[in-house]
Amino acid sequence: MNKLLTLTIASEIFLLLPFSIMFFTNKKTKKNILLLLFLIIGGGPLLYLAIDDLNSNYIDANIGLGLAFMFTWVYALFALIIAIIIVVRKKRKNNSSKE
Repeated sequence: MNKLLTLTIASEIFLLLPFSIMFFTNKKTKKNILLLLFLIIGGGPLLYLAIDDLNSNYIDANIGLGLAFMFTWVYALFALIIAIIIVVRKKRKNNSSKE
């Protein structure tokens, strides 16, 4: 398998992880639609540029593809931090309501 394709799939799975955590901890459908929109915003540029690079092999370096990878990784990291905060708050809220 192509190294670019493997790295793109791994990056998109890393992006999908925090959004799936937020999706399963949230029960409101309006917020889930917003999460889907944020997921598309985070993963769309990488998918577009990876497909574009696979279809047209340029001789020079594709700087936009590198920037798309960096954007996706940073975006996924921030989403993971937010997902962890949401899970911890929800756990604390559930523990305080049981007492």
